[in-house]
Amino acid sequence: MPSGSSPAAVPPSPLGDFRARYVDNLAALYAVDADLATRVEALPFAATPALEPTRDGLLTLRLSADDGQPIYAHSRYRPRDEARTLVAQQAQRAPDSDAAAPNAGDDDDEAEGLCFLVHGLGLGYVVAELEDRYPRPLLMVAEDDPGVLKAAFCVTDFTKPLRERRLTFLTSADKATVHERLRPALTAIMLGLRLLAAPYTTRWHAGFHAAVRSLVRDFVSYSRVQMYSLLRNARVTCKNIAFNLPTYLSQPGVEVLKDRAAGYPAILVAAGPSLTRNFDQLAGLRDRAVLIGVQTVLKLMLSRGVPPHFVTALDYHEISAQFFRGVENFGDVILVAEPKVTWHVLDTFRGRAHVLHAPFADDLLQAAAPARAALPAGSTVAHLSFYLAQHLGCDPIILVGQDLSFTEGLYYPPGMQVERIWAPELGRFMTVETKQWERIMRMRGGLRRVTDIHGRPAYTDDQMFTYAEQFQADFLASRARVIHACEGGIPLEGTEIMTLRAAAERFCARPLPPGLFALPPGPAGTEASRSACAALEDRLRELHEIRAIATETLAELDRLAGLLDRPADFNRGVARIDELRVRMGRHDRTYGLVSHVSQLAELRRVRADRTISDDERETPARARRRLRRDREYVAALIDGCDYLLGLLPEALRRVRERTA
Repeated sequence: MPSGSSPAAVPPSPLGDFRARYVDNLAALYAVDADLATRVEALPFAATPALEPTRDGLLTLRLSADDGQPIYAHSRYRPRDEARTLVAQQAQRAPDSDAAAPNAGDDDDEAEGLCFLVHGLGLGYVVAELEDRYPRPLLMVAEDDPGVLKAAFCVTDFTKPLRERRLTFLTSADKATVHERLRPALTAIMLGLRLLAAPYTTRWHAGFHAAVRSLVRDFVSYSRVQMYSLLRNARVTCKNIAFNLPTYLSQPGVEVLKDRAAGYPAILVAAGPSLTRNFDQLAGLRDRAVLIGVQTVLKLMLSRGVPPHFVTALDYHEISAQFFRGVENFGDVILVAEPKVTWHVLDTFRGRAHVLHAPFADDLLQAAAPARAALPAGSTVAHLSFYLAQHLGCDPIILVGQDLSFTEGLYYPPGMQVERIWAPELGRFMTVETKQWERIMRMRGGLRRVTDIHGRPAYTDDQMFTYAEQFQADFLASRARVIHACEGGIPLEGTEIMTLRAAAERFCARPLPPGLFALPPGPAGTEASRSACAALEDRLRELHEIRAIATETLAELDRLAGLLDRPADFNRGVARIDELRVRMGRHDRTYGLVSHVSQLAELRRVRADRTISDDERETPARARRRLRRDREYVAALIDGCDYLLGLLPEALRRVRERTA
């Protein structure tokens, strides 16, 4: 640990002689978490737990366990040795299974364990040991007692990790608060979160620590799905955005819909099994509420004479186009799509479509990019529907078919298109219900038992559970009233449960104004198309230049690997690498395009950087690792250039043909 950061030996008057350390810590905390600092400062020193000297001249804390018995936060003999042993044992174990990072291809042991969740601050000995042992670790400490925090601030110096924003205190087991604190550290958490629990936390405030651990597990589970999806789908997402440019250029985005339905209710129609209970009521509500359907239910709604006002789409895979194919008349249904949606959907949908803002499109088109509004990123079309309802200004927002569980052992509501696929297999001994149950049982390893809104046991799966986590955070943060009118499925925090009939009688009393979503004729997009085509041609030229620079850089890195024992020649080679880096910097935004399609390379680079750049000591072994890291990254960039050089000519052709 840097000078001044180790626990101090016991002075004659801890609360007097430690005051300078306490004030420094408090000032650092005020800069990053003023609310917590205010609570700590307001607590009298007399309210802190009892400090007792240890045999080696340090301090321990005497606490009252949950059962009322006395308990010590640390050893009464050698607390710092105890902390050292705990870190050596717990921090070196395999990461918690829910927090394991994706395999980024780096086999260096040092790459792991740089992000820690510590249960129980005590007097800070574990935090001090982690600061000693690891280069700039990211530390999250679960501690809900401000008295313990105040005592620790007197004993251990936390100023450096606080000022560097590497130390965060989790003082509440509130889901929204914990997730908000964890979100900025998402990448580090996914690269390898280690859990360390001080022994006394099993008997002191054990319920709090169990709740925080559960919340962190849920956050990591949800985030893991998001990150895996990002890594797996990066290239197809970029392809979809590029191929969707014709619609992106020729039609406005959702900015024209802002607050169009302010004060009117919205009914979000999802594809949960409980939809059957409410479907017949929807036809009578279309004139009194904004109907927003997910793509999965569009054909069902059209076939039953209940066209939604809006349908949402975001799935990157071509298979989602099946929800739009075969529809002869979309009527006045308006499609709202994320830019990553498969281009087959926008090619198939014949009607008005609004595509959300795409940063990748901005980098492609640069000055030619049209202004487009964004909505929050959602995991599913149901999330997108909720964000659209908020953007429209709807209040309340009424959920239908949003079960997030297998209500009554069903996967889909009856009448869905999948039943046509199953039709050849159905018979006396194979019913639709059996097929649905088989579909559920395929995921038996990921099933969870939950309690539905009626208090009955039900099943959900890990994926739907993570979707529910995001929904609940959204609902709790929303200004709109959210009504759970599914009459099935799991309860969701931030919602009021009632039947759709009761919600309709209460909130859907006035008709929607005629022409609520009509738009005036827009200008022709010929000039925008010409500018976009010129921009894409510029990107192609810049990609060729970037690839040439990367190829030269790769050759230089290979040459440097043979010069590690010749420092003068090695340094001259490094100077040449710096020159190439400057040339690359002239194409910063186009370089960003390559990074978009090379997400795994970016993750590998971040992971390697955490073990290399934080340590000032330079050895031949570290230089060799640095060269290996750089070579792998540059090779991935060349591959990314090749991908875009194959993709953009086709995107350019589509823009020319479809916006002519």
